Amino acid sequence: MLLLFFVPLSLFAHPHIMLKTSLEIEYSNSYCDGIWVDWEFDRFFSVSIINDFDTNKDGKFDDAEVKAIEENAFSNLRNYGYFVDIRVGNKRTKPDSVTRFSAKFSGDKLYYRFFVPLVEDTYNNFYISIFDPTYYSAVSYVDDGIKIGSGTGQDPRYEVLENKDYPVYYDPYGSASDMTTYTKWKPGLQTAYPKEVHVYFP
Repeated sequence: MLLLFFVPLSLFAHPHIMLKTSLEIEYSNSYCDGIWVDWEFDRFFSVSIINDFDTNKDGKFDDAEVKAIEENAFSNLRNYGYFVDIRVGNKRTKPDSVTRFSAKFSGDKLYYRFFVPLVEDTYNNFYISIFDPTYYSAVSYVDDGIKIGSGTGQDPRYEVLENKDYPVYYDPYGSASDMTTYTKWKPGLQTAYPKEVHVYFP
C-alpha cells in the first residue's frame, strides 16, 4: 500500500522523507553475489511506522509485525525498483524482487534491511545507486557505510561517485501525494544527481 510508505506530510518542497543507506557487498571468487541494503529513516516517518505496526506495544517488531510492514509498507516499492539501480556499462536495470526483508526500531528510529541477489556471473565491474526516482525520498550514504562481505579470491574495490549523466528530475513544489517520475527536464523542475557506488575487481 503506497499510502503507508509515503505518509502524507505538510505541503512543502520535495523531498518529504529522509533516509540514510549503507551497503554490504557479498561476493565469491571475482563476482558479486548480491548486496545487502540497510536504511535508516528520519524520525517523522519512523514514528508513523512504529505507531502503526508495533501493535502489541512491546517496543519491538515480532515476526507477524515485520510481515505486515513488508506487505503494507514495503512491497509497493517494487514499482520503483526498491530504489535500487544497477548499471553495467550503459545498461541500467532495477531488481524485480528482493529477499530477506527485515525491520526493526530503536528509540524513534526505524531501520529496514533487505538483500538484492545478483544471479548472473557478470557482476565484477558495475555501479549501484540507491535513490527514489520521484525524489519524494532523499537518500544519503552513511559515512563508511560501504562494507565488503566475506568471500574468496581477490577482494573487490569500490568508490562512490556522482554521475551527472543520469539525472533525476522532480517538482520541488509537488504536493505530498505527488509521486510523478519525470524522464525529461521541463520548466519548473529541479535536478538531482544520484551517487553511484562503483564496484570492481582489480
